[in-house]
Amino acid sequence: MSGCDLYLDYDLLGTNRDNIRGIAQLLEGPCRAMADVNGSDMGVDRLEQRMDDFGDEWEYGIGKLAEFSDAAATCLDEVLVAFRDIDEALASTFDER
Repeated sequence: MSGCDLYLDYDLLGTNRDNIRGIAQLLEGPCRAMADVNGSDMGVDRLEQRMDDFGDEWEYGIGKLAEFSDAAATCLDEVLVAFRDIDEALASTFDER
């Protein structure tokens, strides 16, 4: 690392972005599974409704986690691009002097 006041490890930030995006993809399976929860398999009316509600709520929650993970990964992409642009602009400024 140089004597800079600011240092950004692009590889590490990219790895974090990929990991977060992987979480979003990993959550797709459980989200689909919760969507398939069928209360009618329970055999008791009240329990059927509760299982349907449970499946709906978890499907929604898991879906939101996946959505937020994907949004966070997209934001990290933007951060990487912005910092690389800044680095290039600063480097060209120093090269001009």
